[in-house]
Amino acid sequence: MNRLAKTLPLAHWSEHGILIAVSGGADSMALLHFLAQHCPNTKHLAAAHINHRLRGEESNSDADFVRKSVADYGFRYFEHQIAQEEWNTQKSGSLEAAARNIRYDCLTRTAEQIGFRYVATAHTADDQIETILHRLTRGTGLAGLAGIAPIRQLSPAITLIRPLLDIHRNEIIAYLEKLGKPFRIDSTNSKNNFTRNRIRNLLLPMLRKEFNPKVNNAIKRLARLASENENILAELMDGIFENAIIRQTPNEIILDSAKLQPLQTSTLREFFVRLWKHNSWSLRHLGFEQWTTFVEFFRSETGRCEMRGSIIAEHDGKHFILRRDEANSEEK
Repeated sequence: MNRLAKTLPLAHWSEHGILIAVSGGADSMALLHFLAQHCPNTKHLAAAHINHRLRGEESNSDADFVRKSVADYGFRYFEHQIAQEEWNTQKSGSLEAAARNIRYDCLTRTAEQIGFRYVATAHTADDQIETILHRLTRGTGLAGLAGIAPIRQLSPAITLIRPLLDIHRNEIIAYLEKLGKPFRIDSTNSKNNFTRNRIRNLLLPMLRKEFNPKVNNAIKRLARLASENENILAELMDGIFENAIIRQTPNEIILDSAKLQPLQTSTLREFFVRLWKHNSWSLRHLGFEQWTTFVEFFRSETGRCEMRGSIIAEHDGKHFILRRDEANSEEK
């Protein structure tokens, strides 16, 4: 853990303010203690805890534990209890996805309110491995194999950082034991009713025992190569975007059909996926088959098509026009 202090830009991060997401588990407690020990400006550190209220008194005890741990350092502390109406407004498709969306929304708002630039979460190398396997089971594309990004934007003003992404869970536990610091254990982690738990508790041990004892290293290497390829592809797509987009607003994009028609189907498919992401349009229920069909429609150079998320596509001869129907959008 201490080697991170020499490689991470802790002075820069803490100068601009870091809001630390603390659940009370081993990973987030290690992150809290690490940043408190090594950031040169601890006045610009604060902590936030999101109480999902899904485990009754255990959830409340986690919140109490985090509150007291943060108080030991004198950091500002923010706690949010998720209300039922917040769950009701989620259309994320799963409890895990809904909880993740609520957490990041809350952390982003809190960081913006206190004028901090960074939100730090305690994702580890083990989380990275589990995430890649999870995505593989769901049929991810090449971008998904890159796994969890160490840094990404939550909003124009807020950047998410993951300082522990190269650290394994056994190192986390050893670090906390050396410090003599306690942590909470989520009782649901041992239950295999969530996909991620089954990957952690069943699939990974089986892969290590029956196939490759160093499977962790193999998966991390795959993620690194996928990330490098993703960077190359991003540069290629930037050029295509600049060449093909005639006009763009949040709800309408006009494309030059002639500039896109010569592209291979796989390149076109990737172009449209990235276009959707760039405009924050819904990607739910849009997989390989749907995108391939959409590219076929684009090549037809005639007609009108409606994609999930209330995106309407049509040809007008020279142009391919995409419009978002706000009145009927799933995201409204």
